[in-house]
Order: sequence, then C-alpha cells, then structure tokens
Amino acid sequence: MRSVHDLEDSTELEMPDRPGKKTFRPHWQLFVPTMIILAGYGLSLLYLWATGRSGSGLFRLFAIVAAVGVPLLAAHAFLRYETVRVRLGKQRILFHPGWPRRNAREIPAELVSSVKVKRGLAGRLFGGGTLVIETTTGGRIAVADLRMPDMLAEEIERMRTGG
Repeated sequence: MRSVHDLEDSTELEMPDRPGKKTFRPHWQLFVPTMIILAGYGLSLLYLWATGRSGSGLFRLFAIVAAVGVPLLAAHAFLRYETVRVRLGKQRILFHPGWPRRNAREIPAELVSSVKVKRGLAGRLFGGGTLVIETTTGGRIAVADLRMPDMLAEEIERMRTGG
C-alpha cells in the first residue's frame, strides 16, 4: 500500500464533486479577518475625515493600508477558499491544504491513527474548524478553515474503523 505522499497531478481536486465521493470545502469564515480589518481601517478613515484630519499623515497611512493591504488579504482568502479541499475515496483521504501550497496529498485510511477537530474563536462562532489527522507513522496533518469539520472527522473515523 502507498504511504503518505505528494501527488504529482492535483487536477482531481480541481474537478467538480463526483458521485459517490464526498468533498469538503472551506468555510466562509476565511474572509472574517479581512472584513474586520476593512471595517477597522474604514471606520478610522471616516473618523479622521469627520474630524477634519484628512490631510494628516495618519490618514494617508490608513488609506494606503486600506487600499493595498485589504485587497491583498482578500485575494489570499479567496485563493485559499478556492483551493482547500478534502475528498474522501473508498479507503483513502485526498486533501489539498490550499494556496500557497501546491501539492495535494493522499493518505490511505489504514495509516490514520486519530482525527481531531480544533476551533478558534471564529470557528466556535461560525461553525468552521481545522481538521487534524494523526498518522500511524507519527505525522500530523492539519487542514484549516473547513466547513463541517465534525462531519468530516466522523466520516474519516467511520472509514478508518470500517463502519
């Protein structure tokens, strides 16, 4: 049986969902930090403008950060949203941890020793989370920002135990 390895061609993850195979995608909470930063800088700019300090260096600094930083953060979140995938096969787990990583990975079900779900504050509020897979070889694999990570953990546990 193959061990955990990089797949040379990750086009399988770019294809639409296939009948009989479950695909888990990211949660929209990926965009929360970008929205918070946009709101914070937007409100700061509005306050500085309303108090007549729109010509100050602080206003210009906030405007530059809002004009450059927020679109970069949004692009990063969008690329991760479009590339994070976990697909369950018959006896294997195929996953792509998302941009900027390029390679998809495959784990045979018999190499999985345990599956855990971790959540931060946003995950507790909105329902997303990180799936942590521990392998029998001692490795740990984390796929962050997933939608329905508990359901995915149950599916992997069912696959692993043969149930």
